[in-house]
Amino acid sequence: KDCCERVVINVSGLRFETQLKTLAQFPDTLLGDPHRRIHFFDPLRNEYFFDRNRPCFDAILYYYQSGGRLKRPPNVPLDVFMEELKFYELGDEALMKFRMDEGFPKEEEG
Repeated sequence: KDCCERVVINVSGLRFETQLKTLAQFPDTLLGDPHRRIHFFDPLRNEYFFDRNRPCFDAILYYYQSGGRLKRPPNVPLDVFMEELKFYELGDEALMKFRMDEGFPKEEEG
């Protein structure tokens, strides 16, 4: 039943549609964990609602669709994108990989 079930995610008025199985690939993230994302569910509209940055969400959704590839949209400032990655709880590994892709020096283990 779940395999092709679609889900609507409304980000500040812009609707995105994907399949639950796409989100379920990353169960430790906000969207991948049904118990975490339920707090954002609007039963009247049958959709999840996030009052967040819309241009960022293209990249967030692509992370799920591509199996973990993260690309910051060119029109989104770095600090804004980092905030969204943290909000959607993509996790330390994704954050570290993204920082390396952006050319940040590795943080020294202390």
